[in-house]
Amino acid sequence: MSLPWQVEFRPLSEFDFPTRPRFLNWERSFVSGPDSPLYEVSHWKSPTSPDWLLTRVTFKPRAEGPPGHVHGGASAGLIDEVMGVLAWDRDHTCVTRSLQIHYARAIPISLDARVLTRLVSVESRTLEIHSTVFNTEGVPFVSGQGIFHILSEEQLARFKSGF
Repeated sequence: MSLPWQVEFRPLSEFDFPTRPRFLNWERSFVSGPDSPLYEVSHWKSPTSPDWLLTRVTFKPRAEGPPGHVHGGASAGLIDEVMGVLAWDRDHTCVTRSLQIHYARAIPISLDARVLTRLVSVESRTLEIHSTVFNTEGVPFVSGQGIFHILSEEQLARFKSGF
């Protein structure tokens, strides 16, 4: 069964450029910041496919919801974050407008996860991005669709100043 918004599984060998998030206050992000209590992540770009991002994830015990498995909110937060990492890496200063998540399987807390994320479209000031959490064999667990609003210069200035 294919998940809604599922992206295709791609091998690690296609992603050989490490990148760090470029969005505002990344260092304080509870999702992918260096002090995240929920995950250890590393982001990887492809030299031939700039609209793709690979994120390798290790879930920490605090990401647990059901016994032995990742909390649904933790996986949704992860998907939202990696979509933002890709958008900002492609020079789209944006915020999430809507996020839809489809859960196909519970994610074991011990899963060596790969999140593949693809920028699907850019229209006016709107981005559509899809993302899927896989295991190393390409079995999908959770998939999401994000719609993002590209900030105007004025909106970005307000964000930077803390409103």
